[in-house]
Amino acid sequence: MRPLSAPKRSAKNALLLALGTLVNPGDEVLMPDPCYACNANFVHLYGGVPVYMPVGAGQAFQPGLADIKAAWTARSRGVVLASPANPTGTLIDRAEFTSIAAWVHDRGGFVIMDEIYQELVYGQDPWTALSACPDTWVVNSFSKYFGMTGWRLGWMVAPQAGVRPSSGGVAAVASTAP
Repeated sequence: MRPLSAPKRSAKNALLLALGTLVNPGDEVLMPDPCYACNANFVHLYGGVPVYMPVGAGQAFQPGLADIKAAWTARSRGVVLASPANPTGTLIDRAEFTSIAAWVHDRGGFVIMDEIYQELVYGQDPWTALSACPDTWVVNSFSKYFGMTGWRLGWMVAPQAGVRPSSGGVAAVASTAP
């Protein structure tokens, strides 16, 4: 399966495009609390219902598989995660992410991983969710990755099954860099 990897106007546009492709009115989308404040607004934009999973310092402010299982309902459609997380800066354990992604995909759901702070990891090697689960939707940004704050350049990698559905929205939410 060849994924789509296309530049977007910004990582926000890439996240909007992914959610616009995946979320229908009434769909629940799980996300940790705390998380990037815009995530819930983006889900609402497409008629979805954000479902917060409270996470604390004891779990490095990252949800585990038990949290996903506890929050998942018949209306759940997917999960939005970030590693390193915004606003906490914490990392999700690779093995835990692999378990989460496998469990969600087994239920026909999606996983979106926000990796815009991926290169701001110290003391260990960063990893991408794609290396653990190639069917993950990954959002990233040149702005943080290459220290180009203000350029607002981002990209998304989508599973092959999401390429055609998402490609129609590219022109609506993205344009080329100035």
